[in-house]
Amino acid sequence: MFGKFNRSLDSKGRLLIPAKLLNEEANVLYVLKGFDGCLSVYQEKAFDKFLEELESMDFHSEEERAYVRLAASSINEMKIDSHGRILLGKQLLEEYAIGQNVTIVGVLDHFEIWDEAAFLRYQVRHGAAYDRLGVPRKSYAS
Repeated sequence: MFGKFNRSLDSKGRLLIPAKLLNEEANVLYVLKGFDGCLSVYQEKAFDKFLEELESMDFHSEEERAYVRLAASSINEMKIDSHGRILLGKQLLEEYAIGQNVTIVGVLDHFEIWDEAAFLRYQVRHGAAYDRLGVPRKSYAS
């Protein structure tokens, strides 16, 4: 999954998910607390892998236990309607300070939903350091 898409929520808080980010069998998405103020959204196969990672964490470690609790308690199962939309709902939108205009970002095994202004600030804050942030472990130059 990759790409960036700007969308607007409708008056009921429904979000049209770009078809490029959904596989043909998708009818449920799992929405949970992401990093840096966004929502992370998983389809079933990737979500199962995410749950396996949570289950493998050491619950005796205070830090890992806190992460498991916060992540697990934030999970919302959302059905995709016949028009390819999910209903985010007022409470979730308020909790994550997501306004009517959003940016959807594909990040490999899942995608993120950001308030549009928040993602613009994120890009400004981190964009100039892009070439120093991470270097692929494998060179793809021919």
